[in-house]
Amino acid sequence: MQLKTLADKKRLVLGLGQTGLSVARFLHQQNQQFKVMDTRQEPSGLDELLAINSDAYLVWNPQLFNEFDELVVSPGIAKNTPEILEAEKAGVKVIGDIELFAQVNQVPVIAITGSNGKSTVTELVATLINVSGKKALIGGNFGVPALDLVNQDADFMVLELSSFQLETTYKLRPIAATILNICEDHLDRYQSYQDYIAAKRRIYRNAETIVINHNDENTWSFGDEQISFAVISAATAEEETLDWVLDLVQRVIRHKDKTVISLAELSLQGAHNALNVVAAFALLDAVGIEINDAVLAAAKNYQGLPHRCQFVAEKNGIHYINDSKATNVGATVAAIESFAALFEQIILIAGGDAKGADLSALQAPLENQVSALIVFGKDAKALSLLLLDKSYLVENMAQALVKSQQLIQQNQWQNCLVLLSPACASLDSYKNYQERGEEFMKLARALAC
Repeated sequence: MQLKTLADKKRLVLGLGQTGLSVARFLHQQNQQFKVMDTRQEPSGLDELLAINSDAYLVWNPQLFNEFDELVVSPGIAKNTPEILEAEKAGVKVIGDIELFAQVNQVPVIAITGSNGKSTVTELVATLINVSGKKALIGGNFGVPALDLVNQDADFMVLELSSFQLETTYKLRPIAATILNICEDHLDRYQSYQDYIAAKRRIYRNAETIVINHNDENTWSFGDEQISFAVISAATAEEETLDWVLDLVQRVIRHKDKTVISLAELSLQGAHNALNVVAAFALLDAVGIEINDAVLAAAKNYQGLPHRCQFVAEKNGIHYINDSKATNVGATVAAIESFAALFEQIILIAGGDAKGADLSALQAPLENQVSALIVFGKDAKALSLLLLDKSYLVENMAQALVKSQQLIQQNQWQNCLVLLSPACASLDSYKNYQERGEEFMKLARALAC
């Protein structure tokens, strides 16, 4: 599909990560002048950048910001950095890669955000569209950078968008958009929880249809425009008559008054993952994709993404599940509540860097549904205070798994879940959440041999 023409401007790309490189490639292809700055002396990707444009790289110097028309800020750099705010006040436009994408793209976009589950829903939506006979590509905060998709043929672009990307996006016009859920996260980056919510809600700007989560008022935002919307819900009462419903009583997914699929038919585990399927169906419905037999079969067989409530091993009734991607409180609460009905005991392994979040929302699920809490990492002590009588501080993952075995043997637990769902970021002890999850799986599988 023919792209819209990008306006000629002097652009400075801030940050040379995966996103910054995609911006450089795109601007070069569009014959646009640009420079790149990074705070690191030798950032990864520098050789690739210099191969694109040997004169593009500049040493970090905020005094030069005002010499450009636009700053294209990578998601890892806060928009409220004083030097960036100063440039913006001087009239320099501050945008991100998604804004550049929006300025040239003409393929219908399905836009997805949320504190938890957005990668799963993004991949699931694309998977279901592709079995329906249409073609969908994935990009944004998951998969490949959005700008790497602009020259590819597709019926839909399915974009996962972070709050960091949304706060520098203005012209995106999704055919359908959703906020799956919002809980406290990234409060080390935002001045308040409300600022974080406001950044997420930017996804609804200019959307043709929005899909809201009836169970989470933070996802409700309609602005002043008259737009259509669908409502998803986890229903606990028969009177729920919303558009798409996860019926937890009958254990089915319904569209209005019609049963679409039984939860027992889904490969995905947990109630929160079932709600992700509901959201995917609602988005497909919003863009005119029929939920036919092929789509239903693909939904049933979808296994999910690694490190997101991923089954690891089982031995003698002891199950191990890796939910290392649970880097905030809301994700861990969802995991606990999803598995509480399936196991007599849950041993929760948690900890890491809580990023300044309020941990109190964990207290009730811990007290009511967790048999033991094992914690390590930067904010382990704060987490242990939530379950004083049943919490155990250890030094690392290996000690956490050893402690779980001691508790199982001492109490003779048989239908027990050992759940890694940290409620915290991993960077205090690991390169990323993937490395944390891989270590848990390696140790758990050794125990289950």
